[in-house]
Amino acid sequence: MAIIRTTSGSELPEGFPFSLASEANGVCFISGMPALDPDGKYREGSFEEETALAWHNVTMIARAAGFAVEEILYVQCVVADMADYNGLNAWWRQQFPDLSTAPARFTFQAGALPFGAKIEIQAVAGHGS
Repeated sequence: MAIIRTTSGSELPEGFPFSLASEANGVCFISGMPALDPDGKYREGSFEEETALAWHNVTMIARAAGFAVEEILYVQCVVADMADYNGLNAWWRQQFPDLSTAPARFTFQAGALPFGAKIEIQAVAGHGS
């Protein structure tokens, strides 16, 4: 089993009391990420800006764990306001213009997210057999 943590000076968010990801048997579980800069500070922005930065963090963590973005199999999006659902779908279509290659996705609204974020994204990646 491998635990993915960050070190000072890396591009991955730091300063959390949990691993950014854990990997075992070719499956990587990536912790939920809001829009954070590499210092682990929340970067408030529009829903689209926060979504893009949260996804950037997820993909950087996947790469640090040795997984390609194309190996992300499942994505969970937690939004602060379900009114942003259509915006999330529009952003998703930009990321995955060929929806046959898009990972499975689950979206729900939380009462509140850390830092007052508009979205938090977590994912599961896996190596093919």
